[in-house]
Amino acid sequence: MTLERDGFVVLPGRLDAERLAAAVEHADRLLEGVGWSDNDFDGRKTRRVYSLMGRLGAFEPLLTHPEVRSLVAARIGDVHQFGMLFLSAVDPGQGAQSPHFDAGVYPLPRDVEAETNVIWALDDFTAENGATLVAPGSHRWPAGRRPRPEELVPVVMAAGSAVVYSGRLWHAAGHNRGAATRRALICEHVLPWLRPADNHGLATGVERLRALSPQLRRLAGVGMAGEFLGLVAGQDPERWLAERS
Repeated sequence: MTLERDGFVVLPGRLDAERLAAAVEHADRLLEGVGWSDNDFDGRKTRRVYSLMGRLGAFEPLLTHPEVRSLVAARIGDVHQFGMLFLSAVDPGQGAQSPHFDAGVYPLPRDVEAETNVIWALDDFTAENGATLVAPGSHRWPAGRRPRPEELVPVVMAAGSAVVYSGRLWHAAGHNRGAATRRALICEHVLPWLRPADNHGLATGVERLRALSPQLRRLAGVGMAGEFLGLVAGQDPERWLAERS
């Protein structure tokens, strides 16, 4: 299994027991009082938590994991930013999601790798509890080609593992037929000149952005995407932030 050939790769057991436990505990705190989504695509028995940049807590080591960062950079370049970033809790009885590819939100040719994403498993991913379904090799399919049901296979992995996949890969959340919730942290990464699905700057605010590490600020979209792309009042955003500290 390789990211280039199959469009996805599983990184097993990348979180030790301590970091996994901390991430799960943080996830449960964030999920307190959160209701199910209100549409079929997000899942009417699925809970989602957005706007995470100002409350990363124990998720930070997942978002800055060196191996993941290296894989993403190899696909879309060293300078990139977060797209959608959210915590997902797929509860028992949630049906399978409609197959899709994440980069489909951008009007770009199918052969452009504009997005490379990662799902961190906070619980074991099994066929029974609705592990993410993928169509191997579908990142190379032509426009208009959709997966047949038999082409979708579950990404089975233990809690603390991650799957990195192309934004062009057809995939879907599976049907949770089990008795327990399946939790995951989903992080999309997009080219720096694209508008991300989430407005991280507005959701996080200047003061909380300033409290982040420079690496996380850049991933949140605070940073130059080119010599004249990403300015704030004609300045590099980092300089602009420093002058207002």
